[in-house]
Amino acid sequence: MELIISVILAFTFLVLMIIMFILGYKEALKAKVEDPFVYQNYMIGEGWEKDTFVEYEKIIDILGREPSDEEMKIFLDLVEEGYHGDVLLKKFLEKVNKSKHH
Repeated sequence: MELIISVILAFTFLVLMIIMFILGYKEALKAKVEDPFVYQNYMIGEGWEKDTFVEYEKIIDILGREPSDEEMKIFLDLVEEGYHGDVLLKKFLEKVNKSKHH
């Protein structure tokens, strides 16, 4: 009798685990987040989107070096304001050129 009860309980827990997995999997697909470690040679953990990383690499290519502290502050301010993609690059270059002339 104890064996039958333990098998029934084990089966019940197995069924409940499968149901919870399916429900959790649906929710996980809704809020899917790409793994930041997929992007190699980028600043991991900054919370940037992929196009922001691409623009950062373009800035390094244009400058021929890593951005200075002041340039990095400008870049991070623009990212925080919500700019990304080509608009981010354009705004960054405008602000850097403006700060160099003053």
